[in-house]
Amino acid sequence: MRPYQVATAVAFMFVAAVAMTDSRAGALVDTTGTQPGGIGAGFYPFWSAFVVFTCAAVVAYRSWRGPEGAPAFEGREGVYSVLKLVVPMVVATVAIKWFGFYIVSGLYMGLFARWIGRYNWLWVLLLTVGMPAAIYGAFELGFRVSLPKSFLYDLGVLPF
Repeated sequence: MRPYQVATAVAFMFVAAVAMTDSRAGALVDTTGTQPGGIGAGFYPFWSAFVVFTCAAVVAYRSWRGPEGAPAFEGREGVYSVLKLVVPMVVATVAIKWFGFYIVSGLYMGLFARWIGRYNWLWVLLLTVGMPAAIYGAFELGFRVSLPKSFLYDLGVLPF
């Protein structure tokens, strides 16, 4: 049993349960027609929290019942693997201010697909362009939620 993994998963389950409780009023499709578009404001938060709760429950169960794994931070390889994740994340977080969410997320996913996942260049290109476009469609066009834009938006070059 890995107590820290189980405790972290239980903490995620608790946060997800609070989010589900808070947004349960709009969790189902509105059949009365009182909400524009047919869904209430709590639909997305409730079901997102439900997915987080379910995944955390699976992680908690597998960590509790599964065999003990090898130590994660042995030697320089462990430190290098952590830095390989943390440094690009910090750079991406800082870069959002100038390059916006969509450009940074595309480059971030492309970098990880190529560097860590070792995907071929076609898949990296599709991921780098396709995911930000899908996120743009979902948030800007669907949910009407504005995410941080790049300097290219201010110049009128890109819609994001």
